[in-house]
Amino acid sequence: MDVVLPVLNEAGALPVLLASFPDGFRAIVVDNGSTDGSDRIAAERGATVVAEPVRGFGAACYAGLLAATAAVVCFMDADGSLDPRHLPLVCDPVVDNRCDLM
Repeated sequence: MDVVLPVLNEAGALPVLLASFPDGFRAIVVDNGSTDGSDRIAAERGATVVAEPVRGFGAACYAGLLAATAAVVCFMDADGSLDPRHLPLVCDPVVDNRCDLM
């Protein structure tokens, strides 16, 4: 499953966040003009990095969706406010055809 992470200057949060991703989930970090090396940090930790020059959450989400290749795509804040270890709880009902959207 792909997880789109819109990012603007989240270098401090990305290392812990990306290290917490469960197996089977691919992080797509959409850099929205960061000046703190967020893109480099994400790439060094194995994330797919997409540069989106048009500023804004919507533009970043859309760019990430275009980069996604999985049948199930999640969107998640990159500031560390959400725990990626909970992704299976959110995604499993969709994957198991118990619902279409979470």
